[in-house]
Amino acid sequence: MSTFFNNEIMDNHELTKQEIIKAASLAFSKFGYKKTTLDDISAFTKVSKTGIYYYFKNKEEVFQAVIKVEAEKLQNNLREAINQEATPINRLFAYVYARMQYLEKISNFYSALKNDLFEQLNVINANRKEFDNIEIEVLSQILKEGVDRGDFFIEDVEEISYVIFTTLKSLEIPLFGIDNDFDKKQFIDNIIKLCLYGIIPR
Repeated sequence: MSTFFNNEIMDNHELTKQEIIKAASLAFSKFGYKKTTLDDISAFTKVSKTGIYYYFKNKEEVFQAVIKVEAEKLQNNLREAINQEATPINRLFAYVYARMQYLEKISNFYSALKNDLFEQLNVINANRKEFDNIEIEVLSQILKEGVDRGDFFIEDVEEISYVIFTTLKSLEIPLFGIDNDFDKKQFIDNIIKLCLYGIIPR
């Protein structure tokens, strides 16, 4: 009985914490980071401001949790998209499309932060680091398989994985952190073709 009760408390604790994180994401998307208060976050959930303090020390800690959750969701989306493809080339295409499509879904989050986005970049990057490393490892696996099959010619798989990842990550703010009306799909297609085929005839 005691063990079941403790597990139930843990489950409720985690559910409430996730509810706060979800509410915080909505509040940050609506008001931006600077203007959002714990009262604003509380307004998007049934948890009081005092209740939020039980789970998080301050707004900064809530923001860090939001970034980690979004990074984990992105990672899961990437794995799901990649696992549906049979060849390294198709997996690479799937990886890029899934990454950019997910980021477009949360583009309003970036847009809301655009006035103070650069001030928060260090926080965002620090809380995504572990997921970034996993993402680079996934890319390395795709490229290594392609090299083994003869689909890719790459001298240093780890280095090229990092280059592709860094290139895509550097596009997040230009593509989704500002308002624009250009064809993102065509842009992404061109990025993939550039990564795969380059610009020099062979």
